[in-house]
Amino acid sequence: MKYASINGTIIEHDKASLHISDLGLRRGYAVFEFFRILRGVPVFLGDHLERFERSARLLELTPPFGREKLEGLIRELIELNNLREAGIQMLLTGGYSPDAFTPGQPNLVIAPMAVTPPPAHLYQQGGKVILHQNLRELPEAKTTDYLVAVRLARRVRAEGATEVIYHDGETVYEGGRSSLLIIQKGTLITAQAGVLPGITRKHLLEVARPILPIQERPITLSELYSADEVLLTGATRQVMPITQIEDRRVGDGQVGPYSQQLIKAFQEHLEAYLNQHAVLR
Repeated sequence: MKYASINGTIIEHDKASLHISDLGLRRGYAVFEFFRILRGVPVFLGDHLERFERSARLLELTPPFGREKLEGLIRELIELNNLREAGIQMLLTGGYSPDAFTPGQPNLVIAPMAVTPPPAHLYQQGGKVILHQNLRELPEAKTTDYLVAVRLARRVRAEGATEVIYHDGETVYEGGRSSLLIIQKGTLITAQAGVLPGITRKHLLEVARPILPIQERPITLSELYSADEVLLTGATRQVMPITQIEDRRVGDGQVGPYSQQLIKAFQEHLEAYLNQHAVLR
């Protein structure tokens, strides 16, 4: 990656930096957004920019630029870095703070990132998740508070899992880096409150409506354990079937028929989006 942007200025990626007084570093006071670049196209960019603005409002931060300028900077970085298959992270921090507590003028960083998609076998055989009791603070905002997910990453890998799912002892919410959906008796169920509004989940729900009924409501732990099928969604993993929860099988331990339908429908939806927004070269 050759170039990044700090507060609207394009700079060499390796020289991009913020001062140590930034509240994002000192207190973790920051929001971010991440989206994929596929075939040179920023996937679902409008949705991601909208969520970025909503997260900023929840932390009472004001981006230095409006959506049109942000989109222009993103497309400039895609062109300058010749991005075809990658990711971009937008970071809005609490700004430089003389007392390490009071927010200042927010700093905006836009930087490309290399992306390694999950291995193909997870979509053919299904993945495994582990559970952890944890409630995210201000879950509707995409903040940089990933302390629990980062701390548990070693355990996730050690147990051959792909994700950790958060719960409060009774209700399950979302993954450390993904949205959670279950299928029970032919109905697709996903939480609406107390979770980050997932962009991939939003688009999956759009394509799911003609296929099966949808309920947006809390999911209990017992419902997760007894689910016929389980799915995770996210920008990098897209739509991933889950066939094991801790040491329990999901359904018969195979990727279920609805999951197969939904994965196929989402891929067709994504392909249509990429074709519609194709970059001519």
